[in-house]
Amino acid sequence: MRALLIAALSFVFIPRLASAEPYTLEEIGAMAPGQRSFTHSPLLELTGLPMGVGTIDPTETGSRGGGYEVQDVGNISLISGPWTYSSLSGNNIYATLNEFLGRHENEYDFVSIFVTEQLNFGAFYSPLQNDVRGLGAPPGTAETFDQTTSAGFGELEGYLFMNSIFGYLGSVRDALFFGQEVGHRWGAYVRRSGGGRDMLGRDNAHWNFYMESQNSSMEGNAWIEIEDGVFETDHMAEIGYSELDMYLMGFRDPRQVSDWFLIDDPQVLRNQVGWPTAFDSAPYYAVRAQVDEETAPELPAIRVRGNRVDIALRDVTDVQGERDPDFEDAQREFNMAFVIMMPEGEPVSFDEYLVVEDVAEELTALWEEMVDGEALLRHELGTSGSYDLSPAVFPDEPAWEPTFNEATETGLENDGCQTNVGGQATRGSSLVCLGLASVFLRRRRRGLGTS
Repeated sequence: MRALLIAALSFVFIPRLASAEPYTLEEIGAMAPGQRSFTHSPLLELTGLPMGVGTIDPTETGSRGGGYEVQDVGNISLISGPWTYSSLSGNNIYATLNEFLGRHENEYDFVSIFVTEQLNFGAFYSPLQNDVRGLGAPPGTAETFDQTTSAGFGELEGYLFMNSIFGYLGSVRDALFFGQEVGHRWGAYVRRSGGGRDMLGRDNAHWNFYMESQNSSMEGNAWIEIEDGVFETDHMAEIGYSELDMYLMGFRDPRQVSDWFLIDDPQVLRNQVGWPTAFDSAPYYAVRAQVDEETAPELPAIRVRGNRVDIALRDVTDVQGERDPDFEDAQREFNMAFVIMMPEGEPVSFDEYLVVEDVAEELTALWEEMVDGEALLRHELGTSGSYDLSPAVFPDEPAWEPTFNEATETGLENDGCQTNVGGQATRGSSLVCLGLASVFLRRRRRGLGTS
C-alpha cells in the first residue's frame, strides 16, 4: 500500500494523514526524480514539514524527539541526532533546528542546514516571516506574515536545508542551489498586470522556463532573440540574480531595472540534449552542473519560436505595489548560521571539518558576489564570533596531514590526496580529498598559506 501511495504521489498530491508516519527525504526524492529544489513543494508536507510558511518555537527544544547533542567548533555547529540517512525526515530537521536555536543567541536571519552524505532529495527554503511589502505572496500565505513565536528568535527569517555540504566545492551548483534557496527569502512570487502569474513556473515560486531572467538562480533562462520571434538560450552566461531579483531583494534602484520579456506560446525548434522544456522545468543552464565544465561550451543552445511579451517593472508594481522598505532603506547586513546534521555515532572527522568551514566561507563570499557587493552575509557563531578551533573534540586524529610543496599545482605533497590511513578509508574520502586540495589551493592564492 505504501508503495502504491508513493507512485500515486508522483502525479497527484494526496495530503498526509495526521496519524501517518512521516515520509523520509529519500522517499520524497523518489517521488520527484530529478527535482532538486523542493521549496514550496506540496511533497514537503509528507515529511512532517510545511510546504510553505512554517512555525518555529525554539523553546520546544527537542519537541520532535530527544537525543540531540550540540557541539560548536569554529563557526560551525555540529548537531548529532537519533536518525539515519535512510530514516531522515522533516521531524529530524525541526528537532535539529530547535536544538540549535535553543542554545544560541537570538541574532540569526538565516540558519543553513547541511548533512555530510548526498541524499536522493535536493534542497529547500522554509520561510518563517516577512515584513517587506511588494514581494508578492508565497504559495498558501499572505504577503506579510510572522510564524516565529513570542518566545523569541524573532530575527529568524527562514532556514535552508541544503543537502550534503560536500556537494558545494566551487561548481555551478553553488550559485544554482545555494543562491536559489537564499533568494527564496524574496522571490520568486510576484505577478504582473495583464499576465497574472505567467512569469512563474514550478510551484509558483520559480521563474517560468521561458522568461528572460539573465540566468537567474531563481530559474528562467538567459534568452537571446536571434531573429524576429526566434530565441536561443545563452546557457553559458554567468549565473546570478537578475535585475528584477535584485530589486525585490532591495539591492537595486528600481530606476535601474531594465525591461525583460516572456516567450508566449513557445514551440521548440531545437533541443538536441532532450532537456525538459515545460514552463516549470529547471533552467537549461543547470545542465552545466551535470557535465564536465570543459565540454559545456559545446552544448547546443535550445531554440524556440514564440511571441515576445515585453515586461517592465511598472507592470509588477502596478499589481504588487512598490517595495517597502525601498532601495535606500532595505536591510543589507545578514547573519547566517551553518549547521551540520549528523547521525549519532557518525561524527565528522577533523579533515571533513576543515572542508566544511572553508565551504561555509566560500558560499557566503559567493552570495556577496552574486548581489554585486550590495549586502553582507556573515556566518560567525555567537555574538563575538571568537570561537577557537579545538581538534580535541573530534573522535580521531587528523587522517590527512598537509605538506606544502611548491612543485605541485596545489602546493600540497601528492596533491594532498592521502585518503587511506591506517588501512581504513575515511567516509567520503574522495570528496574530502578533492575539497581539501581546493581549500589549500584557494588559501595559497589568497596568500594565507597552509596554517
